[in-house]
Amino acid sequence: MGPSGFEKTIKNPMLLAFAGAISLLCAFILSLNALIGWQVENSIRDDAVSRAQNWSDNYIRTTPSLRKLVEKGITTPAEIERLETSFALVDVVRFEIFDKDGMLTHLSDTGVLAPSQFFNETALNVFDTGETTAILHKRSNVDKLNAQTYVEVYLPIDLPNADRIGVLEVYVDVSDLEAALKDAFRQISGYLVGGTIVVLLLPALAYVRRTRQLMRKDKQLLELTRYDQLTGTLNRNSITELLKQKFSVVGAEPIGLLFVDIDHFKQVNDQFGHACGDLLLQHIACILKHSTDAEGDQVGRFGGDEFILVCRCADLKEFRCLYGRIMADAGKSFCSDGISYTPSLSIGAYFTSKDDTEKTAIHRADLAVYAAKRRGRNQVVEYSREIEGLFDQETARRLA
Repeated sequence: MGPSGFEKTIKNPMLLAFAGAISLLCAFILSLNALIGWQVENSIRDDAVSRAQNWSDNYIRTTPSLRKLVEKGITTPAEIERLETSFALVDVVRFEIFDKDGMLTHLSDTGVLAPSQFFNETALNVFDTGETTAILHKRSNVDKLNAQTYVEVYLPIDLPNADRIGVLEVYVDVSDLEAALKDAFRQISGYLVGGTIVVLLLPALAYVRRTRQLMRKDKQLLELTRYDQLTGTLNRNSITELLKQKFSVVGAEPIGLLFVDIDHFKQVNDQFGHACGDLLLQHIACILKHSTDAEGDQVGRFGGDEFILVCRCADLKEFRCLYGRIMADAGKSFCSDGISYTPSLSIGAYFTSKDDTEKTAIHRADLAVYAAKRRGRNQVVEYSREIEGLFDQETARRLA
């Protein structure tokens, strides 16, 4: 199974940086909305209490028959008309009066009340504590008040002589105030979000830029440690490690191994210069890389003028077709700065078995290339037991 999207994100520092910045931004926006909502509600309640208190103080001060109204609910038509006229000044849409026992004695608008609605526990608590209470309401389908949002404010009724005689419940319409506050806070939050995006985005971009620089340097270091800088092929350590991995698998499929040596490379350097020799190395490396077409085939520079080609061939016939193409391509003229040169290659070929290790495979391909050189160069020699026997005999003669 391939890695999940989450695993890919974790492994990619740039995606992780942006994901972190987006998460912080979302958390900030949610927190900001919650804070704005809380602040709007508090501001609405405070404003409603202030308006209700001012209206209540004026009502208490200008109503001579207040005690009679609170205790018995009796008032005059003139006072009712004055009250209803004053509602519009502070957006009061309704008020109720309760006596010291929390019982309803006067209602500003008409309507049928159930017996349980005559007693108000909140009014009784306000009478006992003397503390103002404000409750914010959103209009529902059952509300009869002509207000989208309103605040229910309970105020103790205290006479000038500090005698508390009841509680006044005032309904204040705050719909327009709520809309204005939301618009104002929405603009402020827009500026804050924009500023936060800049604050979070700049470090994220800097982090991404720095990460890309480090990744580029890491890639360059990887190329220096794995690849030959002149030819772009794997270097000796990398090709050796690749062979170790292939032969470490129990029962691995056979592979084709070509040990390639450029004939008379020293003479090329001496006659045409090292710059031409470098171009020749690049030319041969290009031929080797283009000759492979299977996934997993690799070319490595094993020494000064030596290459190793590792290929996954289905059988010996396919293997021979491969090195035949290489020899045909290498036999074409190579031109550089007006110099025309036809290179030749000595190739040792070895089709591995399941009992091989990377050392035995390289050794046998190496023996085959030496055999090709001994036989006159510009040819391919496949490894065989006879080749190894001939070299053993030559070594024995030299020692004797």
